[in-house]
Amino acid sequence: MHNAEREDLTISKADTQCSNLSSSDQQSSANNRDEISSSEALRLIRERWPDAFRVASPRPLKIGIHNEMKQTGEFPVSTIRKALKLFTQQDRYLSSIKEGRNRVDLNGKPAGKVRLKEAVNAEILLYQRQLTRQKKNERVFVGQLKLVAGQLAQSDTAATQDSTTQE
Repeated sequence: MHNAEREDLTISKADTQCSNLSSSDQQSSANNRDEISSSEALRLIRERWPDAFRVASPRPLKIGIHNEMKQTGEFPVSTIRKALKLFTQQDRYLSSIKEGRNRVDLNGKPAGKVRLKEAVNAEILLYQRQLTRQKKNERVFVGQLKLVAGQLAQSDTAATQDSTTQE
């Protein structure tokens, strides 16, 4: 896949992770990286902004919401990054990314609309995940192979016997 095509398949940064952080923010987040798990980070963020971070029925988040969260100074950048990554990578969240749907700010108020490209990219990601899950479920066990091979051998023997008796 060419780089241009790969770029077209990416979802907007607000829908995948907060990656527009400055290098100083990334350095400070490296110091705090091991202090909190992703699920704990999301729990804290959800408690603080419940109208924006609804896990049961998520809504698309405003583009650049990580900057708004960072400006409050309530959480370290690493906590914001972990929470956003976990929240926006969930299948439920990606399913909520539909063209024309309102994005929400930290207070749950409308803050922009989902564009067609973003909706298509979310659908592609969900489709790729579905294919991966199907491939995992298509495993064949060795015991089943032996059974199938045995049945084939028996049917070949029976067919050979039938053809010899008919001649």
